[in-house]
Amino acid sequence: MKAAVMRRHGGPEVLVYEDLPTPDVGPGDVLIRLESIGINRFDMLVRSGNVPNASVKMPHVPGVEGSGVVAAVGDGVSAFKIGDRVVPILTVSLGTCDKPVCYCAQGHDNVCAKFDKIGHTRWGTYAEYIRVNQFSLLHLPDSVSHLDAATALVAFATAWEMVKKANLRPEDTVLVNAAGGAVGSAAVQIGRLIGSRVIASAGSDSKLERARQMGADDVINYNKVPLGQAARELTGGVGVNVVLEGVGGEILRQSFEGTAYNGRIVTAGSIAPTETAIDVRRFMVRSQITFTGTHFTPKESIKEVLRLLGRGSLRPVLARTFKLSEARQAHELLESRDLVGNLVLEV
Repeated sequence: MKAAVMRRHGGPEVLVYEDLPTPDVGPGDVLIRLESIGINRFDMLVRSGNVPNASVKMPHVPGVEGSGVVAAVGDGVSAFKIGDRVVPILTVSLGTCDKPVCYCAQGHDNVCAKFDKIGHTRWGTYAEYIRVNQFSLLHLPDSVSHLDAATALVAFATAWEMVKKANLRPEDTVLVNAAGGAVGSAAVQIGRLIGSRVIASAGSDSKLERARQMGADDVINYNKVPLGQAARELTGGVGVNVVLEGVGGEILRQSFEGTAYNGRIVTAGSIAPTETAIDVRRFMVRSQITFTGTHFTPKESIKEVLRLLGRGSLRPVLARTFKLSEARQAHELLESRDLVGNLVLEV
């Protein structure tokens, strides 16, 4: 099979288009012939070697999201057959374990004690084929295209999980940081779907204009004005009820300054440095802020997003498509941050 392969960590130039053996299927396995492949910032971290919790064995095929058709099934597979339209799940788990608390059984397979991650601890989606176990696979509704599915598995599902953790309500005002990114653009749409007032922030006016087109009520360019101050001015000095955060650093710190009493902040990543100085007194005395994070996404949230996509309630924002052989160029664009929405590799 053809694949974009890395044999060392580094910049986009380490991604090389070459031939690899097509994976064999064993008991419980499903082989997927991929049609569309989503590009994610996590792929960039894996490529650069900036994921500290697990090493990457070389040669490695990155990629955490994609969509395709079942090409082969192993013994014991009953829920899927050749020809089914499917999407693999980033977190590969077995559904049960011998631990005192089984997170998969509680619906938190995204924090399974024994899971692997496609594109990280095992080969990922930057290839013509990928092998996963049947527990780490979902049927794709006929009304959802492979392209839309490949761009929604991480970005929309992450945004949906953040909204659930924040308990976002129609009466809330929500600040969506990095609204030009894949997760941010998804969060803007979901906020509008719920009926909340959406304030979008980004570092360029062009990205903010796109955020308005997606439904943002107000916008803030955090490279021109202090984010926290601007959020309070837009809310009559009260502050926002919810912040959906994915920038980190100074933007995260200013988000606390712009959050209302009893506000909720949910983070799902960091483009800036991951260490941020926060005045803990704001938690205890002044604002009673709740601060939490989300680590990838459980299958149930992905199912919910696929249903919403199938109904046309949500639609991923596509920045550009590339050929699988152009993975290096796609990563160069991703690193530039000069885009709004998602990048896709077409097989």
